[in-house]
Amino acid sequence: MRLLPLLFPLLALPSLATLWRGLPHVRETLRDLDVLWFSVGLAGVATLVALALGLLLSWAAVEGGVGRGLEALLLLPYLIPPFVVGMGILFSLEGLGVRGTGAPGILLAWTVHYTPLAYVLLRPQVEAAHRLQTVGRVHGLKGARALQAFLPPFAPALVVAGGTLYLAFLGNFGIPAVLGLPERVYLLSTLAYARLLSPLSADPLGQAAAVAVLLGVGALPALLAARPPELEPTPPLPNPYRPWTRWAFTLYAALALGLAVGGLLREALLNPYRGGWDPAFPALLALPLVQKGLLNSLALALGGTALLLLGTALLRPWPLLLRRARQVLDLNYLLPGTLLALGLILLLGGTPLYGSPALLLLAYLLHFAALALRALETGVRVEGGVLSARVHGLPPLRSWLRVGYPLLRPSFFTGAFLILPLAFSEITLSAILYAPGNETVGVVALSLLNGGLYREAAALGLILAGLGSLALLGRKAW
Repeated sequence: MRLLPLLFPLLALPSLATLWRGLPHVRETLRDLDVLWFSVGLAGVATLVALALGLLLSWAAVEGGVGRGLEALLLLPYLIPPFVVGMGILFSLEGLGVRGTGAPGILLAWTVHYTPLAYVLLRPQVEAAHRLQTVGRVHGLKGARALQAFLPPFAPALVVAGGTLYLAFLGNFGIPAVLGLPERVYLLSTLAYARLLSPLSADPLGQAAAVAVLLGVGALPALLAARPPELEPTPPLPNPYRPWTRWAFTLYAALALGLAVGGLLREALLNPYRGGWDPAFPALLALPLVQKGLLNSLALALGGTALLLLGTALLRPWPLLLRRARQVLDLNYLLPGTLLALGLILLLGGTPLYGSPALLLLAYLLHFAALALRALETGVRVEGGVLSARVHGLPPLRSWLRVGYPLLRPSFFTGAFLILPLAFSEITLSAILYAPGNETVGVVALSLLNGGLYREAAALGLILAGLGSLALLGRKAW
């Protein structure tokens, strides 16, 4: 165990390999600076919009006494895979006669998907400020003086939340792939994918790595401020609630969820010509590619979740080691998945792992490990119970087997229901690393859209949305 921390730097090798391979091609990629500025600018605008909405929703929740039920309604669009939200926005806007592709559609889908993340990062700070506001009112602080007194405590929370959101927007692949690629609107995440698949490039991998380097440069300033989301607001303070703020909160949550899934429901359940009831699920599940994608994703998600929870369980008796491992692996979760995927290709492209499901499994383990570690790190504090068992004569291993691990069952449950839906519907890593025959459901969904099978794609999106909502069952340790 003492030698294990020496292995942690190896986890950064994929990003270092991408940097090494991409640097010689950066000069060629300077022609793509417009994509860099466009990506940074759009991510910046989306960050400001999501922060503003997150603050307003947090204030409405505190003032209106919003509980876990209404919060679940707001959180659902965040638990639905991003590319499914993109499809839902596309179909919903088409039903209203509005074009949903391009930069405006991407911005809207990002806002719908990531505003709940801003909410859960900011609500604890809003509740803390609400306590201060109550004290300030008693001491006569009102109007501008109250704002001047209570806005500064928000600054650190806004920086952290803004960094986390900015990284999420900049590295997101699914929504720009669904809403941007049909209009040839490229962001850095989709441009790297296009460079990798370009038949006209003399070195597609090097050029894709150079775009990924630009992506890393764009992400670097926010990386210092960001952190993985702590998805559990603190209990609200008892205070005289304002019902209209609860209604405003509910209206936004219902509207966002309606935009995310309403179009999917219409497209998947109604015949586009006759307008009658005609679910597309039988046709979807009859497609061999869909069957293969579902099986591949299920195997990868179950296998990855089991391995991550088992590895985390082995580290749990050493809290300091667990924390160090999580701090290192946080980078693989925060940094855009494009960097990790290209780095794995550069490191393992000449090995038997390349093009195999094992490479995808390795990518999933590196990307989602931080969530497993965080679930058990922030779960029930079991050291006291283990120490009591040791005092009563049980050796260390038996103390953990008899006392420690049974107490951690809720945390294992939480980790499983948090990681499993995310791994099942993962698309950024899969789109770059899959090989024919190893397609995942994310890749299948894009293939259905590109093939014009919109009803089947919508039906698959609804299945993934339902699976994503299972993460609400693990909400206590988010």
